[in-house]
Amino acid sequence: MKAARIIPLYCLLLWTSVFAQEGPGTITVEPAEIPQGGIAVVTFTGKEVAGAKVFFGGTEIVPFPMPDGSYAALVGVDLERPPGAVEISVRGRTGAGQQWERRATVSVLTREYPSEAFSVSPSFDQIDAATMKRIKREQAEFDRLWKTRTASRLWDGGFLAPVAVQITSPFGLRRVINSSPRAPHGGVDLKAQLGTEIAAANHGRVALRDDFYFSGKSIVLDHGGGVYTMYFHLSEFRVEKNAEVRKGDIIGLAGMTGRVTGPHLHWGARLNGARVDPMELLKIAGRQEAPPKADQPMAEVGSRPFDEAQGRQ
Repeated sequence: MKAARIIPLYCLLLWTSVFAQEGPGTITVEPAEIPQGGIAVVTFTGKEVAGAKVFFGGTEIVPFPMPDGSYAALVGVDLERPPGAVEISVRGRTGAGQQWERRATVSVLTREYPSEAFSVSPSFDQIDAATMKRIKREQAEFDRLWKTRTASRLWDGGFLAPVAVQITSPFGLRRVINSSPRAPHGGVDLKAQLGTEIAAANHGRVALRDDFYFSGKSIVLDHGGGVYTMYFHLSEFRVEKNAEVRKGDIIGLAGMTGRVTGPHLHWGARLNGARVDPMELLKIAGRQEAPPKADQPMAEVGSRPFDEAQGRQ
């Protein structure tokens, strides 16, 4: 496995992969080419950038101030966003009230995802009307959460993995079950025995803590700046809803609740609503505090836990 490339926010002003200079200050984006499910960092500087808004392909994303007076924002590319050029714009007003806008263009690259097909018992794959109603209600709760953006940045420094990294089902995995295509895997499944302690990836607030049909006992942390991380299929909760947590705090224990066949941790991330590979969080904003192990060989179909949460959240 290649060593993870760390992108310290403070160094981005020197790396200038994409550079635009129209109106006050400058804007930089690193990297200029972002794979589906990937993350880039936008940094903008100048005397009149306070209060500016950042847009990625028309979607507003949350910027945050840096200690040196610049501003930065994390851009997430959804795992199913079509490849091609996407515009990033920063918009603000001068002290005299005049509007200004600076633009940069990045390229979204196609990412090849693995796929697998298998069959399960028809009874496992059938959902009655009452359960479907519950599923839709729960999905709506997640959808409302992804639209909520905490402007202040709560996270600090590098993100860490919630457990030792041994991936059993990768991000973006496409599954065909009983000849029916399913939503792509919106996170990574990490090997975790029943009762393994699960750590918070960074500082944040417990935005969601509940028991759901597909994801079982689930926790979602709001790290501010549009960043959320998810921890699914827990056996126990160790934090309350709305509690503030620090990086490394134990928030729950691994389990096999929800629509799964064995214990593991489904770890996911949302960035301004986009489904991104949570492993990308380990490469940004400082040093990598929990370096992943070498990739483990994928288990044969049927020998690893089946996770039906997939990309629903």
